[in-house]
Amino acid sequence: MNYKIINKQVFEQAQLRSVSDVPFTEEELEHGMKLVVAKKDENLTLYLVEIDGHKKFDVRWDDSSEIFSGWYSAWDNFLWCLNIVDPQGNEIK
Repeated sequence: MNYKIINKQVFEQAQLRSVSDVPFTEEELEHGMKLVVAKKDENLTLYLVEIDGHKKFDVRWDDSSEIFSGWYSAWDNFLWCLNIVDPQGNEIK
């Protein structure tokens, strides 16, 4: 795999059901909960964030950030960015 799962429990939950019940620490409320990071570029990350009381996914890469309400849209965007970072990584799932 060309990415590293940081929070396996929440990563797996996001794929199967809602993450609205995931508790955040004070720091995670402020900065988000890191779920996945690219191995070749640690600036490419997928976070779970809380915005206006709702959990959303945030794909961050360098200075850019894109917010998604749904897991699949966020994951597709992360994988698209990952393919740019590591075009030889053919283990993308």
